[in-house]
Amino acid sequence: MKTYRCYYTPKSPFGNLAPSDAGVMPFVQVQANNAEGAQRAAHHVTGCPIAEAERLDDVVA
Repeated sequence: MKTYRCYYTPKSPFGNLAPSDAGVMPFVQVQANNAEGAQRAAHHVTGCPIAEAERLDDVVA
């Protein structure tokens, strides 16, 4: 499995989308086989729309 960082748009307490004033999107990191699976997992965790899934490559020292 690969690690993905998924950026999402948070919701307000009333369920409306509440984008950040600073322009920085919050993210969660999940493990999945592909980007689509990562987006599904991130949506399951956050309950928010997922804007982007970015694969994080392992750094070899």
